Amino acid sequence: MTSTKNASPATGNGRRFAPGIRLKLIAFMLPLVFLLIILIAAAVTKIANDVIQRDLLQRGVGISRVVALSSGYSILSGDRLAMDSLTAETKQSSGDIEYVSIRDTEDIVLAHSLIKERGNAYSAPTREKALGTFLETRALEVVRGDKKMIEFSTPIFFTGKRIGTVSLAISRDSILAAQRNIRRSIAIAAAVFLGIAFLGTFAIASFITIPVKKLSSGVIELASGAPFHPIPFRSRDELGELTRNFNRMAETILSQKNRLSRYAKDLEESYIATVQVLSASIDARDPYTLGHSTRVSFLACKLGRKLGCSTEEIEHLEKACLFHDVGKIRTPDEILLKEQRLTAMEIGVMQRHPDNGADILGIAPSLHRYIAVVRYHHEWYNGKGYPEGRKGSEIPIHAQIISLADAFDAMTTSRPYRKALTARGAIEEILRFRGTQFSPELTDVFVRMVEEMPPMEAVNVEPAGWKGMAL
Repeated sequence: MTSTKNASPATGNGRRFAPGIRLKLIAFMLPLVFLLIILIAAAVTKIANDVIQRDLLQRGVGISRVVALSSGYSILSGDRLAMDSLTAETKQSSGDIEYVSIRDTEDIVLAHSLIKERGNAYSAPTREKALGTFLETRALEVVRGDKKMIEFSTPIFFTGKRIGTVSLAISRDSILAAQRNIRRSIAIAAAVFLGIAFLGTFAIASFITIPVKKLSSGVIELASGAPFHPIPFRSRDELGELTRNFNRMAETILSQKNRLSRYAKDLEESYIATVQVLSASIDARDPYTLGHSTRVSFLACKLGRKLGCSTEEIEHLEKACLFHDVGKIRTPDEILLKEQRLTAMEIGVMQRHPDNGADILGIAPSLHRYIAVVRYHHEWYNGKGYPEGRKGSEIPIHAQIISLADAFDAMTTSRPYRKALTARGAIEEILRFRGTQFSPELTDVFVRMVEEMPPMEAVNVEPAGWKGMAL
């Protein structure tokens, strides 16, 4: 009797402790899940915020440096109209640009997107915080008129001498709006996930272990940046809902990441458009080379197709052609537009334009793929070119293609000191430099391609005196 009575309370106590184990699981797991979600949300929010701010800084630095490069000659020549046009067009190029100003070494505003500021002394912001220095460009978080913005200041150099400063401000409103949207989406997803996690902890430990491990693996996969694979689930209970909501949260995060990627692509396209405008501007500086980059692009892409290049390679080649002479923006007009043959010293200055172009493209990481082509498109197959004297396979294939197209267009375009060659004459000159300036294989394909093209207008020429086609 005593034994039976003692057993019953023990059994009863065991039954009463069943909910206690469940409560212990809740008490143990909920804080962990809560902490995990908070850490993930905080990490993702910080990463997203950092990416947004970094992209904004890169865009601001890139635009500021382009304006600085474009305004140097205008300051020296006193061309206020060109500076006014440059500041106005830059301001209109993006809705979040607050203002653009160009000032001299005395901090007097020479041009400003706000007309009333022209001629005034530069006014310092009421409060500022340094965000960093990128090459020569300083980025500051400033307050002007109770409005927060990021101001980029880039010194303007001409032939190594500082002649002024460009200041460009971008509103922080667009960043703050994007950050708020990201935080709201992550907070909602985290709240849903926490609610489902609370219900899921009531399951038996052995039943909950596997889903938790899968979720942990999914978190690691998501945080590592590896391609995310939705976690499969079969049950329709709380654990299934937990897994489903985790997948939803991951989709939300990935959606935001894709949006940031599209934003970065838009930045690249914006920068490419800016460089294309600069390329056209360089061609337009010299009436004899107007449309040169476009013609080189046509010939190079046609040759690329003959060589069997892929569609993606052709697109890269086309952009590289538009960029290939962008470094000439730093070449003085008295050399670029000279109507007589250049002196040795002037040729040396002209031959700096590949390195100058590479420096300009180096401002934007997304354009680094074109740097080698721009830098080496004047290298010779036999190693006698510039700037580094590379030869043969050391020269990128796209640079060799552009070299042929560049030379052909240069020879078939009239200059003040010589008349243009006919297409036949240009082909003969290219064949004369086969194996020295140009790759023999590429030369043969190029010559066949030009011979198959419609005939060009014949022009009387003086073919003697070539020392390597196209500067």
